[in-house]
Amino acid sequence: MQSTRREFLGYSLAGLSYVSLSQLPSRLLAQAAAESALADQNDHVLVLVELNGGNDGLNTIIPFEDPLYYKLRPSLAISKEAGLKLNDQLRWHPALGPLAKMFDAGQVAIAQGVGYPEPDRSHFRSMEIWHTASTNKIVPSSGWLGKFLDQLPVPGNEVPLSGLALTGTLPQALQAEKVVAPVVSQLDTFASQAESKDLASKLRRKLSTSGGGELQPVDFVRQQSAAVYRAADKLNAATSKYKSSVEYFNNDLANQLKRAAQILSGRLGVRILTVSHGGYDTHSAQADSHQNLLNELATSLASFQQDLAGLGLADKVVVLVYSEFGRRADENASAGTDHGAANCLFVQGAPVKGGVVGQHPSLEKLGDGDMIFHTDFRQIYATLLEGWLGCPAKQVLTGEFPKLPLLKA
Repeated sequence: MQSTRREFLGYSLAGLSYVSLSQLPSRLLAQAAAESALADQNDHVLVLVELNGGNDGLNTIIPFEDPLYYKLRPSLAISKEAGLKLNDQLRWHPALGPLAKMFDAGQVAIAQGVGYPEPDRSHFRSMEIWHTASTNKIVPSSGWLGKFLDQLPVPGNEVPLSGLALTGTLPQALQAEKVVAPVVSQLDTFASQAESKDLASKLRRKLSTSGGGELQPVDFVRQQSAAVYRAADKLNAATSKYKSSVEYFNNDLANQLKRAAQILSGRLGVRILTVSHGGYDTHSAQADSHQNLLNELATSLASFQQDLAGLGLADKVVVLVYSEFGRRADENASAGTDHGAANCLFVQGAPVKGGVVGQHPSLEKLGDGDMIFHTDFRQIYATLLEGWLGCPAKQVLTGEFPKLPLLKA
């Protein structure tokens, strides 16, 4: 039976979409092994935190010395007195205290003016661009992280745990050609359903028992079902061994990052983890909601960093915090902000070279009401691919993108 991972991507077992694997031809395995040589030399982990909806970077990192900031935002501007000092030109939003402390400790880098040419203000299209690292109208079939995962050795009939999504569905960034990155919540559901005693569970258990003879369709499903059970067992085992005194606040992002720490503590060979934090599409009544969001973000990131240190993993993990676009420079009539373009992002971790990269975009020279980017987001990707993950950027990105001083030498 000739089958590919993509042919089984949509396979559903009792209503649950799950990951599937098949053997690759020896030629492709040899090619994959050759391409993975550099990427497989380290055990570094990249955790991506996506701020869904378009975070207001102008009220995140505040140019408090610029009078135009207060003119453009008469009700939303954060006062100089309220903002937390970052340097002589910039202030942190007051809700970002824990992040500011990590910055002062040299564990956070801020990249300013990040974006891409001809920015798109559509959530869907802009996320598509960030996830695929491509501005081409013909959308690549793989995401940028999926291309990285494709450089790693293929683990035969095992579900690969090199890339994991802690979000509800598989992010486009993790879509790949040779492997399928599991969605942890789906593996959890799959494993918990296995403990059920209903008829469907009995059928799944029957399918998952090994059989002999020629590999027929039912045998392939049986094989893949067993692989998914093993993957779920590995994650559950990692979670059961996790011990930490770090307290996380009870919110969605904190829960995802705590689960990330649990998984990483199991040392399962994970290289990529993705989490998300929603609610940043602040078109109206932004002040309170944005403060709450940034408070959740900062406290969750601080707990995660503390947890990594306690687990002895601080030197192995870098976190990228980004959003699909920023907000417009001026506030709207509903005390909110609309979709914009250039934005700031954070890179966090013990291996990070702390500081500010790039100038804050000018508020005098706007592009159709938006701050104009000067740093292509793919420069961030190229830096993390080559400087952290050990993967040649040319194997993932189309074009040359200068690297940035975001990591320690």
